[in-house]
Amino acid sequence: MRWALVGLVTFVLFFPVLAAFFILLPFDRDRKHIHPLISFWAKAVLTVCPLIKVRLEGAEHLKQNGTYVLVANHQSIGDIIAILHLSHSFKFVAKEDLFWIPCLGWALWLAGYIPLVRGDRMSGKRAVDQASGYLKRGVSVLLFPEGTRSPSGEIQAFKVGAFKLAAEVGVPIVPIVIHGTRDFLPKGSRLLARRVQVTVKVGIPQQLAAKNNGSVESFSDQIREEMIQSLKSIRSQFKTGELVSV
Repeated sequence: MRWALVGLVTFVLFFPVLAAFFILLPFDRDRKHIHPLISFWAKAVLTVCPLIKVRLEGAEHLKQNGTYVLVANHQSIGDIIAILHLSHSFKFVAKEDLFWIPCLGWALWLAGYIPLVRGDRMSGKRAVDQASGYLKRGVSVLLFPEGTRSPSGEIQAFKVGAFKLAAEVGVPIVPIVIHGTRDFLPKGSRLLARRVQVTVKVGIPQQLAAKNNGSVESFSDQIREEMIQSLKSIRSQFKTGELVSV
């Protein structure tokens, strides 16, 4: 019965989002005002979902009118709907396959998120150009610098594209650490695994600085190490009982 309610909420609430898209489009070129509706939709779906609860930390680091390159670790397809709990308006760069998933994919298209075909250089260039355009117009962009979901749940090596983009446009990087989605829907699985509490932790905005010697690679390594330590901290809170699974 609960899953029927999840399906009903997912489907029914999509139509107000669709209506708002057509109403706002002439006045909202970058669809910034669609994101709060998508965020509301994601929260509503997970509110009635019996298996996943999302806890936000550090959302106050994101100024509502600030422009950032957000970088997050990637554990599961569930990362997308979990991170949509952030009220700060942004655009995802996500693999194109996701845009064809009923309701979720349609919402991604409507919100103006950025599709990427992995391994396709032209698609990569289009995605970078689109992301750069958004940033220059004051719209934040979110990327997964690992490039794909981590099979182990550990934070994998970063690609430096997100960091180059931030340096070129002159906006801060904001690290975001996600924990728990891998337990809910692991990579390679089509089944929902078990009930979990997901943590989305937003870090402090940072810019390429003199301490990095102007090196994007050094900056990327620094941010990755900070995210690894943050993920360890979240895990230790669960182990000591400060946080509990739902």
